Amino acid sequence: MIKIKVVFILTFLCALNLQGQSKTIAEDIFKMHLFLNKKNISRSDLSKTVYKNDSLYAIFKKKCFIKLDTLQLNSKIHLSIDGDFTFYKLSDISYSGSLDNNESWFLKIDFCYDAQYIIAINQNTGRNYRLSGFYVNDFFSFYNDIKKAYRDSNFKELKKKSFFKEYIVEYLDFKCLYIGLRQNKIDKEHFPCLRTCSDTFSMHKFERK
Repeated sequence: MIKIKVVFILTFLCALNLQGQSKTIAEDIFKMHLFLNKKNISRSDLSKTVYKNDSLYAIFKKKCFIKLDTLQLNSKIHLSIDGDFTFYKLSDISYSGSLDNNESWFLKIDFCYDAQYIIAINQNTGRNYRLSGFYVNDFFSFYNDIKKAYRDSNFKELKKKSFFKEYIVEYLDFKCLYIGLRQNKIDKEHFPCLRTCSDTFSMHKFERK
């Protein structure tokens, strides 16, 4: 009986450890995308020696703290192991220490009201996809991988209607993304899912500790 309890506890602790590692990896991936999403800035009052590079990213990664929410997935379609996706939304961001004027222009993140930063991470392959809030949207890469995972599991093609109806993730509108990104011109009025967090935002204030 004692042995069974020990095995159960070890299994539980292992699961918690893996979950914690997964969240840490998600935070690192999210920080990378947030940093890459920032545009290079050219201002007369900024030092020419400060620009987006590995050194500036190291500062961002060290001083930026983010909070992620794991989004709820409601899926009725059966996928292969390569269809194991987890979805994360940025819910808060704060900074430790002080940033000089040059750094702050590159490291402030546009935290908005009517759009959300969301990424998906494939827990098996490690591939990740920007699905909301960023200048670039990786929906079709994500959709192609979903279709492949469905085909590998069911030996037939996934129909669009089935995907839109039976694969639901909170805060995401896959039908809107599919139609909106196929247009000749990005229309954020008719397809609000294409809005970035830089379109309408409130600049998050730095918290000095």
